[in-house]
Amino acid sequence: MRRALLKRAVLLTFLLLTAVSPALGCFGPKLYFGVSPGPEAEILYQLCALYVKEKTGTESVRVDVATGEGLALLGDDKLDLVLVEGSDGEEDLLRLAPFPALRAGKRPRDDLQFTTVLPALHKLAGLLRREDVAALLARVAAGEASAAAARAFLTDRGWI
Repeated sequence: MRRALLKRAVLLTFLLLTAVSPALGCFGPKLYFGVSPGPEAEILYQLCALYVKEKTGTESVRVDVATGEGLALLGDDKLDLVLVEGSDGEEDLLRLAPFPALRAGKRPRDDLQFTTVLPALHKLAGLLRREDVAALLARVAAGEASAAAARAFLTDRGWI
């Protein structure tokens, strides 16, 4: 009786571990990325989040923020990255006027698990032009999903 119970316990443990192990890959460092309303912020979010994911393996969690709230939430450490309107350009990681600028908070700057994120975003900032963003916005306005347009753009350019 004990032997049968022990076999069942081992089998049940094995089944639970094999069922749960694929989900373990979902847990890792995530960036909280503030996105204000509007297609410009949306397409920039899609570009940055996908580029960072492909280059560093770090996922982004989209956080919708009201216009003008992003910097306050970034300062309160509630966001890691934020797209802000009307930036002064002083601390921007990505700035393609007249589009929203990208700023980073403390975690991407100081936390060791994010050491590759800022260099990846700096590289994207050096590659991306405002004409590219304008063309992507036209594709989105024509009905293409912003995530699909961003992926196709980055893939076509060979950036991911």
